[in-house]
Amino acid sequence: MQNYIKNAINSIQKQTYKNIEIIAVNDFSTDKTYDILKELSLKDKRIKIINNTKNYGLLYSRAMGIIHSSGEYLMNLDPDDVLDDSNNLEYLYKKITKYKADIISFSVISKSNMKIINLCNTFYTKIEQPKLFEEVYDKTDIKDYFIVNKLMKREIFLKAYNLFKKYIYSNKWNYHEDNIWSLLVHKVASSKICVRKLIYVYNDNLNKASLMKSRGTLLEHKNLLYRFEMKKISLNNKNHYKYISSECNFLINTINISDTFKINIKSNIDLQKRTVYNLKNCILKYNISEDNKQFVIDLINDLNYSYQRSYLI
Repeated sequence: MQNYIKNAINSIQKQTYKNIEIIAVNDFSTDKTYDILKELSLKDKRIKIINNTKNYGLLYSRAMGIIHSSGEYLMNLDPDDVLDDSNNLEYLYKKITKYKADIISFSVISKSNMKIINLCNTFYTKIEQPKLFEEVYDKTDIKDYFIVNKLMKREIFLKAYNLFKKYIYSNKWNYHEDNIWSLLVHKVASSKICVRKLIYVYNDNLNKASLMKSRGTLLEHKNLLYRFEMKKISLNNKNHYKYISSECNFLINTINISDTFKINIKSNIDLQKRTVYNLKNCILKYNISEDNKQFVIDLINDLNYSYQRSYLI
């Protein structure tokens, strides 16, 4: 990230709204990222560096930034992305205080094709609970699933963090962590406002390239299960069971179309037990398509597990 971090921070430094702190989390980088951050921090006292003692992953690093912040509002910026214009923060601050909302979501532009991404259904209308949580869930996934397209009260981030902090330290997350953050902040927030203004430039070419190198790895498979388990814990209302069914189908479909995931299941006994447990729960408790149900049964039989209800704890 050494080639991008300076541009990311410069896009924050040039903001017209100056009363800010910049928390830079260095996730045990092996390039010159830390040296660049150190140089920048010597010139700008608003920059605070958090140095991870090892490579913990995206979820942990984002959480560290939140914990060590002190401002009333927080916004995330990934190290390879930038803010679009120098008035972005001033605009967002005025809007979120005007509407007295916990969260403000804004537009993102894809750097690869210059396509503007709007993830909200309703613009310039304050959305409150319970509609806020219900609205972001769309059949198989969270519609407003980004976390970088939001400015929100720090207390909302902290509430979300407290719901799953025990998972942060035991599991390395590099995939699907946006989904979890977005789900939880929409669950604990009281209100949100969406605006059409373009704020965030997403370097999807670089993001995709860096993650695609490790697609299908054991880490991604574990993250897929963590994501499912966290969503299941969060969707603890009976009215949310339909969403868990969607999550079950998403999990099964993802495993079904990936030969690498199937190999991972067979080669790692801990992952195998965890996958089988979750898939059995899906077909026994939730509304699963017949094709997906048959795939799970065939997979369990292939792994020499007995397909019976007694397995469930």
